[in-house]
Amino acid sequence: VDFNLLTFEEQIRTDVTTDIMIGPHGAGLMHNIFMPDRATLVELHIDGSGANQHFHNLAHWQGRQYVAKTSRNPIDVEDLYRTIEGLVKGMDLRKY
Repeated sequence: VDFNLLTFEEQIRTDVTTDIMIGPHGAGLMHNIFMPDRATLVELHIDGSGANQHFHNLAHWQGRQYVAKTSRNPIDVEDLYRTIEGLVKGMDLRKY
């Protein structure tokens, strides 16, 4: 989803229905504050952005699952796919 193309209302509507948010370290990951409790945030640390713990802390404070993936560019898509597949299989859909 390109949040840049959505109105603020559409962005929030997307957030509240997102179970897994994946994105590179950056301000866009703030959208995770509106995700359901069962949701997981996957932060991509590409080319050295791994020292920042902003979104790890935010997810932790909200009781949300957080996964960090460190990679060089280009990202290993197969590894990311396996990570997401495991998250989907382990998701408790009974939890909001």
